[in-house]
Amino acid sequence: MREFTKATLTLLSAVLLGCQGPGSAFEERAFDREGSVQQFEQFLRMEGEWRVVGGDHAQGATHIYRTIANGTVVVETAFPGKPHEMITVVHLDGPNLVMTHYCAAGNQPHMVAEHPSGDRVRFRFVSASDLNDLKAPHMRDASYHFIDRDRVDSNWSYWEGGEQQSVMKIELERVPE
Repeated sequence: MREFTKATLTLLSAVLLGCQGPGSAFEERAFDREGSVQQFEQFLRMEGEWRVVGGDHAQGATHIYRTIANGTVVVETAFPGKPHEMITVVHLDGPNLVMTHYCAAGNQPHMVAEHPSGDRVRFRFVSASDLNDLKAPHMRDASYHFIDRDRVDSNWSYWEGGEQQSVMKIELERVPE
C-alpha cells in the first residue's frame, strides 16, 4: 500500500507540474505584500469621478472610483447607468494585488499585478469566468500609469481568436470637486 501511495503522489506531482506553463492559472505570481500595498494605495487615491479626455474610449465618458469594504476594495464603474456599464474590482489577495473586470462582453477576466514598478501597475491575465474558449473575445491584460494625482492612463489588451487584436488606451482626468 505504501508503494502505491508513493507512486500515486509522484504521478500527481508530475501532472500538476506539467500544468504550470506561462500564463497558466498555476503560475507562481506571489510578490512581497509591501509592494502590492503600495500599488493598491495608488488605486485608493483615485476615489471620485473621472472623465475620459483621450485615447480610444468615448471622449467625455465617466468613470467613477469608490472604495468599499472598509477601504479594502476599489470599484471602478465605467459608463455608469449605460447598457454597457462595466465594473472593475481591485483588491489585495495575500501578497498580490488582483483585479476582476466585469466586462460588457459577458465574461469576467481575473488578473494579477506584476512586481511593483513605481507609478505603473501592470496586470496579467490568470483566468476568467464565463469564458469557455480563450479564442472568444475578452480583455486579457491591463496596465495603469499614475501620471499625477489628477491624471491616469490605462491600456487594455483585447483578444479574440486566440491572439491580441488591439490595445485600448484610456486617458483619464479627475473631475474637479
